[in-house]
Amino acid sequence: MNTFGELFRVTTFGESHGPALGALIDGCPAGVPLTREQVQRSLDRRRPGQSAVTTARAEGDVVELLSGVYEGKTLGTPIAAMVRNVDQRSQDYAQLAKEDRPGHADRVWRERFVHRDPRGGGRTSGRETLSRVIGGAVAEALLAREAPALATVGWVSQVGPLVLPLPSAAVTRAQVDAHPTRCPDAALAAQMEALILDAKGKGDSLGGAVTIRVEGLPVGLGEPVFGKLKSLLAHAVTSIGAVTGVVWGPDDLEARLKLPGTQFHAVRADGRPSDAYGGIQGGLSNGEPLVLRVLFKPPATLTEHAKAGRHDPCILPRAVPVVESMVSMVLADLWLLQLARPHRA
Repeated sequence: MNTFGELFRVTTFGESHGPALGALIDGCPAGVPLTREQVQRSLDRRRPGQSAVTTARAEGDVVELLSGVYEGKTLGTPIAAMVRNVDQRSQDYAQLAKEDRPGHADRVWRERFVHRDPRGGGRTSGRETLSRVIGGAVAEALLAREAPALATVGWVSQVGPLVLPLPSAAVTRAQVDAHPTRCPDAALAAQMEALILDAKGKGDSLGGAVTIRVEGLPVGLGEPVFGKLKSLLAHAVTSIGAVTGVVWGPDDLEARLKLPGTQFHAVRADGRPSDAYGGIQGGLSNGEPLVLRVLFKPPATLTEHAKAGRHDPCILPRAVPVVESMVSMVLADLWLLQLARPHRA
């Protein structure tokens, strides 16, 4: 199960301390504007060593486009992209080859596969997500051509006990990237940074949440019955390591669930659907902004292992472009599916 998608298909490969990681994207139509620099910009937002709140592993994550693109446009053939590993320190994992980290995939992978690569977590490492970002960059290029009004933006909305309420106005990626924590609220971002650095010094870690908002979706994107937009997004984002749940819609959804249906489903004063649906009704987009909150557990490398190695004390800042990429791949796939088999009379 290393391939994601039906028509827009992304296959990822590589291990954390192997020679390289990458992605093979099949199903992207010809003529989509795409350059190596576009993919590189996406990878730069995810790469390690960006600040003191992330791992110190010094990887430039320089991408090579091997096929599928000519003169700045896709050819309609498979797009192969690769990033070579250059700063592995496999000796840091000598003890972890014998000692399972609580909460990590170490034990279950060892028992399932017996022969595995323990260096840096192998395929279970967060480094695997760079392949997803490559796929997401291609998906965004396709969506930019097909649906230029569509905008997918994610941000860190929670670190430990610190929570940012859902902003009433749209958030831009420039606002998100203005601070290393990727929280668009400057004051709260500073508090989050201090909290993460404190946990890092203690060999501890922090979890939290990434919020995604998609603006400009048309009505009706999704495939009944098992290809509902909600179910495909849930599958996509929960396939990311350390994700423990997904919540749709507003911050106070749990409180709203205590209300009777006449209040929960109340149409707003401007005639628009309730925002309690998170932009999805009947498994299809309803034309409203799509909002979901993705919950992450704290990283499982702790205490002396965390201090001796190079690990993220909080993966949320670097998870933002990964979650955006998975959402974009779902939307690109559904867009092609709708073009291939329209459900209109």
